[in-house]
Amino acid sequence: MKISARIHTTGIAPIITLVLIIVFFISCRPAPVSQQEAEPNAALAVYFFHLTERCEVCKAIEETSARILDKDYISQLKNGIIKFKSVNIENRKNRGLTDKYKISYTSLLLVRADGTVTDFTNTALNYAYLNPSKFEELLKAEIDKNLK
Repeated sequence: MKISARIHTTGIAPIITLVLIIVFFISCRPAPVSQQEAEPNAALAVYFFHLTERCEVCKAIEETSARILDKDYISQLKNGIIKFKSVNIENRKNRGLTDKYKISYTSLLLVRADGTVTDFTNTALNYAYLNPSKFEELLKAEIDKNLK
């Protein structure tokens, strides 16, 4: 008698667990964003996507990218030819942009006005922290290529 009661209880537990997991995911889902972020009017948009908590590599990517743009492309930034945006992917207000580019982790994208996207994430992750001068060289070359 005790054995059958134990089997019966064990059979219900996975179902209850599954229902609780489903309820949890439904209730924790971010609210939908009603409006998508518009394409920038700039010839080139540089997007740095990041989490709220950032490692040293992520900090280096953002700092180096911003420094390059401020130093070497200041007139293009002021004239709106280039736009730089740091985007927290955990913030609901950025969901339209993260959904558009299918972003779920740290990323560095260069987006031309015609919609062409250059994913510069791997290069950024490989060089920004350990070899920032190489990262600067490669990023400047990619920006110049995308502005032509």
